[in-house]
Amino acid sequence: MQTMIILAFLIFGSCNVFLIKWTTILQGKCSDGEWRYFQHPVFLTFLMFLGECLCLVIYKIAYCFLRRRNNGSEDSNLLTSGDREFRPMDMLLPAFLNTIATILFVSGIYLTYASSFQAIRCSTIIFIGLFGSIYLNQTLIGRHWSAIVIIVCALTIIISTDMQRVVFDNTSLSHPNKNAILAGDLLILCATIFQAAKMIYHEKYVKACNVPILQALGWQGIFGLVITSCLAICTNFLPTPMSPFNDSSRKVYDDLQDIFTQIQSNQWLVAALCIMVFTTAVHGYTALSIIRFSSSANLILAESIGSYLVWLWACLLEWEQLYFVTIIGYIILMLGLITYRKAVIMEWYRSIILHIARNRYAEMSVDPSEGMGGTGVPTNRAADVI
Repeated sequence: MQTMIILAFLIFGSCNVFLIKWTTILQGKCSDGEWRYFQHPVFLTFLMFLGECLCLVIYKIAYCFLRRRNNGSEDSNLLTSGDREFRPMDMLLPAFLNTIATILFVSGIYLTYASSFQAIRCSTIIFIGLFGSIYLNQTLIGRHWSAIVIIVCALTIIISTDMQRVVFDNTSLSHPNKNAILAGDLLILCATIFQAAKMIYHEKYVKACNVPILQALGWQGIFGLVITSCLAICTNFLPTPMSPFNDSSRKVYDDLQDIFTQIQSNQWLVAALCIMVFTTAVHGYTALSIIRFSSSANLILAESIGSYLVWLWACLLEWEQLYFVTIIGYIILMLGLITYRKAVIMEWYRSIILHIARNRYAEMSVDPSEGMGGTGVPTNRAADVI
């Protein structure tokens, strides 16, 4: 079951990134009659929280169905398992953190490449390690610090490469210039701080309280809708004279009047937004499930695999071109993540050392008298003593 959850997390997470990037490169007719890119980060954040609210509806339906089928008795189920003593206000803080992180993420992916967005988002593991040492009493040893240095080097390569390839690789960019690319990458990097804080809170709260994942995610979506609605009203009147954050009729950060006219003028926007609501719900559930049975750091390690999927799909769709230096940056990034989690390489090293130690112990445990008789069968002295 855990394998299926990780696989669903990778598939729907990659689809979610593509849908967000797809909406940002689609154009629609604004209220002033001009065709512009769909640049509405607050509205997209609202839809993503709407997808999380669907989890609460599914939870309530599944819970009522199971109680009716079992004649009022509770039954342990994958969708409803958990502690019933749940305080919805506990999800207010992660909803606020997720709101800020998502708005910054969507604003960043609007200006940069989809593959770079997914790769830079893996830097969340740096802040997960820092916040985990503060709030989860986790210790950062030399292996962790060396991994952080490797990840920083990989991010430097990826960001510098984005600023160089913008000259010839600008199919999926609304503003093909170096300043816009740098601003988008830095926005994503800033969003990882809030994303890491949210993951650490989930790891500490969800594991300790054993709350139903669908219920917790649903209430987070409800609080997120309220917070995003308040921010939407503010950003609708927030003037932004600087490009590229003023792609609207009234030169504001998120013009709500342009949303409906752009959706009506482009039917592909309707399809992309509707599918994104569904993929967000599945991605949020699988992400919180991985945090529950594993950890936030392992979630980022799984998400790093999605960066390769996003990069390959972007190249197949001809949104991006194959760039050798970018591949080097991805390989170094994966090396840093593997070093941080002791995955694969460290496990092989430990298994080899353990195998050598067992062979040496077996040779030392051979009885010399039996060895002279020619049997050569090693004996277990501990078993003889018992």
